[in-house]
Amino acid sequence: TELQANSNSTESECFKLSTIMAATNNFSPANELGQGGFGSVYKEVAVKRLSRSSRQGKEEFKNEVMVIAKLQHRNLVKLLGYCNQDGEQMLIYEYLPNKSLDSFLF
Repeated sequence: TELQANSNSTESECFKLSTIMAATNNFSPANELGQGGFGSVYKEVAVKRLSRSSRQGKEEFKNEVMVIAKLQHRNLVKLLGYCNQDGEQMLIYEYLPNKSLDSFLF
């Protein structure tokens, strides 16, 4: 499943949880790229799934989405959208399939 957002907008698109689940094959471990302090990152659409134990509230999540959506730089992965449904908080980024971003920068 391919996710698309309006590339001309500084606002991020809100995706349904069912769409993200389909794109990540129900958050399959085979699609997990890694895990950080805030949660897991999945390939195909570069979904950052925030851990429920991260203690990031809805206001902080909303502010993060708004700030990242406004940041546009050639060295930053573009934020396509987000999901805040059924207790899930996720950020959907463009996916760089070949290597991690740091290999392109350094």
